[in-house]
Amino acid sequence: MMSKTIVFLSAVLLSALPAISTAYAEGQEPLVQNSPDATAQADIDAQNQGVTSSGQTPDVQTPAEHDQDDEGKPDPAHPYAVKTFFADFQRFSIGSIVPDRYRTRQYQVVDWKTRNLPQPTDGTHWTYMGGNYVLITEAEGKIVQAESGEIFYQQ
Repeated sequence: MMSKTIVFLSAVLLSALPAISTAYAEGQEPLVQNSPDATAQADIDAQNQGVTSSGQTPDVQTPAEHDQDDEGKPDPAHPYAVKTFFADFQRFSIGSIVPDRYRTRQYQVVDWKTRNLPQPTDGTHWTYMGGNYVLITEAEGKIVQAESGEIFYQQ
């Protein structure tokens, strides 16, 4: 009984194969009459993919030079300076407030000179977060400056 069922199901599946459109097999869309709403949606989809409704691709637009962000380029005068960084799955930047944990003595960097860091100004101290050295204010925990952890290896 079990083998007859398997043979029957196999026959049904194999007989369904010719019913599959060859357009799908060749990577083409099948020819189907669309309603006006579907045609409008197809035009919008084509425009989002960079193809006009006439089938031509639009001219390439390049961003203006003044629109490009220089955030990723290091300043040659300060090669270890960091403007943004991640710590504890959160993005921080200059002016951000650090979590209270990084304001404790456990994270405070006392030997800043050994780590090639500049001397902290009054009311600030260095802390270590996310592989970076971060200068924060003691009152608020606001980030004043950040240096890459690679500064430690500076010669």
